[in-house]
Amino acid sequence: MLFLSLLLLFSLSYAKLEKVIEEEVYKRFGDSVRVQRVRLGGKLDSEKVDKIELQMEYGRSRAVAYVYSGEQRYQAIIEALWKVKVYIAIEDIPKDSPINLDSFRVEERFVKTIPSDLRIEPQEFENFVASTKIAKGTMLRRSLLKEVPAVSPGDVVEAVYRSGSLEIVFKAVAVDGGKVGKIIRLKKDDKVLRGKIISKGVVEVLQ
Repeated sequence: MLFLSLLLLFSLSYAKLEKVIEEEVYKRFGDSVRVQRVRLGGKLDSEKVDKIELQMEYGRSRAVAYVYSGEQRYQAIIEALWKVKVYIAIEDIPKDSPINLDSFRVEERFVKTIPSDLRIEPQEFENFVASTKIAKGTMLRRSLLKEVPAVSPGDVVEAVYRSGSLEIVFKAVAVDGGKVGKIIRLKKDDKVLRGKIISKGVVEVLQ
C-alpha cells in the first residue's frame, strides 16, 4: 500500500509538472498552439522546480522545455500543433492568372510544422501569378506561384518622397523594373532619382 501511495504521489507530481510546462507554452504562444503531449526525460530528484526554460519557435516541429531543479537540468519534449491560416482554391485558376483573394476560402488548420511556403498574406497576392494551373480545392503555396515585377521599365509610378514629417507624392517614369524591395532609377522631367519599390506601382524616393 505504501509503495502504491508513493507511486501515485510521483504520478500526480509528474502530471502537475507537465501541466505547468503546458501552461508556459500557452502563456507564450496563446491560441496559436495546441499542446498534445509533454514527455519528461528522467525522474526529478526533487519536487522543487526553480525554472522552466522553453526552446520553442512558432511553426517549428521540435519543441523542448528545460526544467531546472537545484543543480540538475531535465529535458522535456513537447509535442504540439501549430495554427496556420491557409487559402483553398474555390475554382480552377489557369496558369499565369493573377492571384485574387476572391478565388479562395480561408481556413484555419493545426499542423505539426508550418512550411515557409504556406505563410502567405493577402497583401502579397498582387505580387504573384499562378506558375501552373491551380485546381479547385488546392491549398495555396508559394511553390505554385511566381512573382511578377511590381514595376516595369517605362511605367508611370507614384513616387513618394519623405523627409521628417514632410511627404511629397508625384508621378515619375521608371527607368528600371523590379520586384518589391529593389532599388531602381526614376526619371522626373530631366532629373534621374533613385528609389525603392515598396508596392505595385509605388516607389519611395531615396535621399
